[in-house]
Amino acid sequence: MTKAFQRRFLATLAVLALLCTYVAIGFAVCAGFPQITRSLANGNSAFSGSPYTHDALLDLALETRDYTIEDYGRDSSGLEGAREELAAEVVSAAHASSEASSPTADQWSTAAREALAEDAPSPAVTMERLSQAGDQYALSNEALNHLDDVNEVITSLRMPLLGITLIATFCLMGLVYLFGAKPAGWALLIAGCATLGLFAVIGFWAAFGFDGFFAVLHGLFFAEGTWVFPADSLLIQMYPQGFWMGMGMWWLGFSCAVALASIIIGYVIIRKRRPKPEQAFTPAGEQA
Repeated sequence: MTKAFQRRFLATLAVLALLCTYVAIGFAVCAGFPQITRSLANGNSAFSGSPYTHDALLDLALETRDYTIEDYGRDSSGLEGAREELAAEVVSAAHASSEASSPTADQWSTAAREALAEDAPSPAVTMERLSQAGDQYALSNEALNHLDDVNEVITSLRMPLLGITLIATFCLMGLVYLFGAKPAGWALLIAGCATLGLFAVIGFWAAFGFDGFFAVLHGLFFAEGTWVFPADSLLIQMYPQGFWMGMGMWWLGFSCAVALASIIIGYVIIRKRRPKPEQAFTPAGEQA
C-alpha cells in the first residue's frame, strides 16, 4: 500500500466521519437541551385549540420530550413503568385543566370527564380511556408506540455515532502523525464545506416542501403510517409543524457553526507559513 493511497484513504475516511459527526452534534444539542424544547413549544404549540391550559400543555410537551429522548426509567421500571409515569403526568394535567375554575374547562366533553371520573387500575388505563374520548385529550397507544420507536432509534444510534467520532479523531491523528498537519487541515476544511453544502440542500428542500421532507425523513426510520396523527391530537398540539421547523433551524444552526469552525481551523492549518528548509517538519512516523 503506497503512502499516497494511505493519505487519500485516511483523508476520505476522516471527511466522511467528520461530516457525520457535525450532523450528529447539531441534533445532540437541539434535542439534548430541554430549554430549546420549552422555547419552541411556548412559541408554536396549539394552545388556543387545546383542552389543556397553556402551562399544562407546555409542561406536557417537556414531559413527552423527556419520555422520548431520555431513558425515563425504562432501565429500572421497564417500558410499562415509563408509560405509567408519563400517563400519570397526563392524567394529572387533565384533572387540573378540566376542573371548573380552569380557563379551558368548557373544552372538555362529557365523555372525557367521565373517563377522568371513572375508577381505573392505573393512570395508563385512564389515559387510554381519555384518548378514546378524543385524540386531543391524551396520548393514544399509537402515539406512545411512535414515541417509543423514536427513543429506540436515538438509543441505538448513540454508540455508532460515538464510534464514528472516534474514527474521525483517529484518522486526523493518523494524518498528522504520518503526513504532517496539512492533510488533516484539508480534511477539516472539506468536511466543513461538505456539511454546509448538505444543509444548504436540506434547508432549501425543507423551506419549499417541508411536508415532503418530513415524510422522507420519517420514512427512513419508521414504518409507514406509524407517525401520522390527527391534526387535533395531543401529540400534534404539543409539536405542530412550526415546532419542527424551529427545531430544524436549531439543528442547522449548531451543525453549521461547528462546520464553520472546522473550515476556519482547516484553513489556518493549510495557510500556515511553510518552515524554512533547515527547519522542515518531518512527520513523527518518519522520524528516527
